[in-house]
Amino acid sequence: MSTPLALALATTIAVTGSPPPPGDGEIPGGYYEFGELREREPEDGDKNITIGGILFPLGFLRAGAAVAMLVTAAPDRCKQAYGQGVRDSTCSGLRIYSWVGIGYGGLMVATGAVFLGMGLAQRSRHKAWKRRNNIAVAPMIGRDGGGLRFGLRF
Repeated sequence: MSTPLALALATTIAVTGSPPPPGDGEIPGGYYEFGELREREPEDGDKNITIGGILFPLGFLRAGAAVAMLVTAAPDRCKQAYGQGVRDSTCSGLRIYSWVGIGYGGLMVATGAVFLGMGLAQRSRHKAWKRRNNIAVAPMIGRDGGGLRFGLRF
């Protein structure tokens, strides 16, 4: 390193001194002005409500169809419903299939209820957030100049 370069570096360090002490955490430039730092918008829950609204009734439909099959596959009604030529193993298989359908439909109902509950809770949080953040005033800077922006949410 040459002497003039070292001398210039030493002079620069001596003139500028130490860096300023850390402040109170505020970022320079006005980034924490009113309307600029808001809490994030929570999910509105529409997706979960839609999923739950589909799974819940379809689960009831599946479980109801399985119960109807279980009733018709009962030992005393099986030959009457499916004909005299039906074997006992066929009726037993239909009963097993109907119990599986009842379990599957019950799981669909439970899953749909959970999704509906989550979606309704998210929707209530989103509505509360909208009530708290319905008016926003913030500076606006663009290519053509600047100004004050007003936002109203309802």
